[in-house]
Amino acid sequence: MEGKEKKIVVGFWLRLLTDIIDAIILGLFGFLLAVPLKSVFFKLGENGLFVGLLITFLYTGILQSNIGQGQSLAKKMLRIQVVNMDGTYLSLPKSFLRYSVIALIFYNTWIWMALTSLFPFLNSIVLQAVFTYFVVFLFLGVTILLVFHPLKRGVHDLLANSMVVRKDMFDRDKVDSLNNKSKAKRALIIWAACSVVLIIFSSYMIQRLGSSMPLLRELSDLQETIGAQTEFENISVNHNWHMHINSEGVESKTTSISVSPFLHKHKFDNQEFKMKEIDKVVDIILESYSKIDECNFINIQVRTGFNIGISSLYTKETLRFDKKGNLLMKRESNKNVSI
Repeated sequence: MEGKEKKIVVGFWLRLLTDIIDAIILGLFGFLLAVPLKSVFFKLGENGLFVGLLITFLYTGILQSNIGQGQSLAKKMLRIQVVNMDGTYLSLPKSFLRYSVIALIFYNTWIWMALTSLFPFLNSIVLQAVFTYFVVFLFLGVTILLVFHPLKRGVHDLLANSMVVRKDMFDRDKVDSLNNKSKAKRALIIWAACSVVLIIFSSYMIQRLGSSMPLLRELSDLQETIGAQTEFENISVNHNWHMHINSEGVESKTTSISVSPFLHKHKFDNQEFKMKEIDKVVDIILESYSKIDECNFINIQVRTGFNIGISSLYTKETLRFDKKGNLLMKRESNKNVSI
């Protein structure tokens, strides 16, 4: 009996698998690159992320264009390729445009940090929420459209006028027969509907949590003050609530304010300098934070190292203070390596 006809268009799961394999390949490359260039990356710190972003742009953009015949290494392994809707290969600009959507989704936090560092006026809760909604909108456009579109085209494919097919199996007539316009329209409607539902639900939750908005604004102001008055970078500030149940089943609640800043390695290794900067943070919290009396602890976790996006090396040190600024605990540094 004649075997089942193999599908031309590549679906969600196989494309996800190729992305995972490509991420592993890039991670290994980043790890090998970091060995001889560790001292350089330490100087870059977390700004080294843009080294990895550039590498992924070049890797994906070049290989998935006409230069690489639409195939990254993972796509070559699994015999699939990115092509234009007429079966030709993407030009380099179109390939870069296609990948820029994916890069924005997966590097969104660091891109936002870079934008707010370059343009401080962007550092507001409202603009950050708008940016987050936009990234989620793109994420839904990649995932939902891939599932429901008749040609499995995500928003990045629609922008670049591309599709992903099995190697050397492109058939214009077959593609035209699969390209059901009503199904494509339905996929776009589902994407739009999911985005609207998300916005409505988020707005509802924000309204319900409206009482927490002053706290969020205060934490944002506190973060800005710490950044302006210390040598720390890429700071996050959070107010945390913790529930505990002891061995007898009795519940208790503690609350704390946590600060997680980055410090370049040569400053991190200078213990006297580092403790002076940490003391500044504690003083700022004690003087400026209106809810300090409600906190049981002040937790500060200082990190150093580098992050080049495709590989990272971190050392962290955690200190705990009481709400009067007395040091309670200092945990030894631990190393975190990832690819």
